[in-house]
Amino acid sequence: MPSGLGRPRQTDRDRRRYFDGLAARYPVLPLRWGNTFARWRDAPGTELVVSHYITNHSVGVFVRGQRGVPCIETAAQLPGYSLSIALAAELGDPRFPFVTALPLDTLDETTWPTSYPWLFATGDRYVDALARVCGGLD
Repeated sequence: MPSGLGRPRQTDRDRRRYFDGLAARYPVLPLRWGNTFARWRDAPGTELVVSHYITNHSVGVFVRGQRGVPCIETAAQLPGYSLSIALAAELGDPRFPFVTALPLDTLDETTWPTSYPWLFATGDRYVDALARVCGGLD
């Protein structure tokens, strides 16, 4: 491969199409705009958000606070041990707390439909766990 040429990168349009496909598959999923790479879902009873994201090599979820609150500050205030057990994920990098990822070649659009059920179920599991552990809701 000639130098300077690498693997293609996702565009904002690609990411928007991915999330449009997720919304079409799960129209009741209450996602809101996070940024070009992510859509957010509020965790009831908390100020926490489950971020559903896409990169060139995976889709996944992680925990964050509301807009404007740095993730590292949110991570410092979370009940780490309890969430680690409830989410079946380690705190890991506090810039992306409790990330769970599905490795996926997201540049290949044919992989998108198979990732939607995983992302939906994982996001639901995170919302339920955060509401229970951090929000005190059953």
